Amino acid sequence: MKYAYPPFAAGGLRLRLLAEADLPFTLDWRNRDGARQQFGSAELLKWDQHMGWFQRYLEKSDDLMFIVEEAATQARIGQVGIYAINTVAANAEIGRFVVAPEFQGKGLMRQGIAALIEFARKELGLASVYLQVRDTNDHAQRLYGRLGFAEVSRADGMIKMERRVDDHV
Repeated sequence: MKYAYPPFAAGGLRLRLLAEADLPFTLDWRNRDGARQQFGSAELLKWDQHMGWFQRYLEKSDDLMFIVEEAATQARIGQVGIYAINTVAANAEIGRFVVAPEFQGKGLMRQGIAALIEFARKELGLASVYLQVRDTNDHAQRLYGRLGFAEVSRADGMIKMERRVDDHV
């Protein structure tokens, strides 16, 4: 069962666990052209698929999805996730980054990812996080590089990048 982490504040942002009321927003964000092509499947998701995923997600203790919000207004900026949390190895994968269209290009998701890294360090006690990015997604690769990630491997059109989280973003 999933632990109910309280909202995590970092800078002017807040991370709070995904709730069922967020699903219409996250489905719209995920299905946008340009966003869905960065996921494992570029197909449009249907509501029942999204709800089924959410029900399975609720049962996983090593999988946390957060809504990134402006702390002052609680406006939904986007989503970030940390999953495959391995407390023995002290690492986890991060991803599922999607920004609401009205906040795109404002640098807020960079701050949201930085907040997620801080959460991994402070709340989960992790030593490192890693992510997968398509080798054609130059924009994301540059963003992750600015956040301290370094390439560790390439395979099948994907780049694995990793960074320590026991240092500061």
